[in-house]
Amino acid sequence: MLILPFVAVTDSPAEENLSIERQVLSGMRVEAVVWHDQPSLIEGIQNADAIMCMHAPLNSEVIHSLERCKVIARFGTGLDNIDVQAAEKKGIPVMAVTDYCTEEVANHTMALILAWNRKIIDYQSFVFAKRWNERKQTTGNWGCGPLSRISTKTLGLLGLGRIGRAVAQRAVAFGLTVLAHDAYAPFASIPGVEMVGREELLARSDFLSLHVPLSSETKHLINRETINWMKPSAVLINVARGGLVNESDLAEALRSGRLAGALLDVYEHEPLLPEHPLRDLSNVILTPHVAFYSEESLQALRRLTAESVLKHLA
Repeated sequence: MLILPFVAVTDSPAEENLSIERQVLSGMRVEAVVWHDQPSLIEGIQNADAIMCMHAPLNSEVIHSLERCKVIARFGTGLDNIDVQAAEKKGIPVMAVTDYCTEEVANHTMALILAWNRKIIDYQSFVFAKRWNERKQTTGNWGCGPLSRISTKTLGLLGLGRIGRAVAQRAVAFGLTVLAHDAYAPFASIPGVEMVGREELLARSDFLSLHVPLSSETKHLINRETINWMKPSAVLINVARGGLVNESDLAEALRSGRLAGALLDVYEHEPLLPEHPLRDLSNVILTPHVAFYSEESLQALRRLTAESVLKHLA
């Protein structure tokens, strides 16, 4: 009797619809695993030949329980929810998909910058309040305050991987001065981008955008000390990983005027709690971890994740 390889899907972008995964992994048994806690998760996946996951907590105890697993593939770029060291000790490769939403995240970054620069959120509230572009005679400003040309601003990119490079290309096209720092590619050469040290990057940037992975080295990379390197007029952008930012330090800097604004799509703990201090601030734009999303990116993510499983099981 032929026993088909069992691919356990703990959670996925498509929930119960595994049509793409089953198409790529034809000839294998691809099944969604229902679990509610760690014991039920262990029970559901311990006999799997491969695991596909999104947010399921694959900690050391879960990985130690695996009996036949040959590969773990995550629907996403980061591996924060997987104990990679435990998997390495068991000889299980852990795969992530690194290039499925570059266009979406780069565009979301620019959308946040442009929304802040053009005061889109403020002007929408202005119109909803049944007001118009009233000129303030005392200051000469229109409506919601002074606007500056985007071409007078400097964008700093902390990290110059695929997404950082894609943002750089878009920002140069919009006329921004673009600076970048990447500890792993300090001498990278990109047209229109000046490579600088980290302190100089933070000191010169009007917009600082984070594009580095989360690790023990980068956790709370933005904190009270590094915020003090930045201009009080600067704006922080984070579409990478929430843990890169000490949110308490950020909220205090925003409240005190030490930092002008923050444009965030990711947070250290998600979903963002109703009482989180960032929710009460007027100098932020917050989106609910959607920078990666388009229908096309989700289809690409599912296909590429399944293909990484197929490669290892084949």
